[in-house]
Amino acid sequence: MAREFQNSDLQMWEAFASTGEHGFPDSGRIVFRCRTDRDQRPRFVDIEGDKADAEARILDLSRAELKSLLSTAQPLA
Repeated sequence: MAREFQNSDLQMWEAFASTGEHGFPDSGRIVFRCRTDRDQRPRFVDIEGDKADAEARILDLSRAELKSLLSTAQPLA
C-alpha cells in the first residue's frame, strides 16, 4: 500500500512500507520516493515494528505528518 502526497516544494512523493536493511523482516521502514523528480534520491525512516506496522502507520498518518516524516528521512544507500 502506497500513499502519495505533495511536499512544500510542490513535488509529489510516494510513501510505502519496506523491510529493514538487507531485507531482514525484523524491522520496518517507510520509504519515500519522489514521483515528479526521478533525480531525487529515495529516502527512508526506520520505524518500530515490522513491515506490517509500517503499512499501518502510513495509512494512519495525515499528509502533514507524512511531510514532517519526509523532512527527517535519510537518503537511501
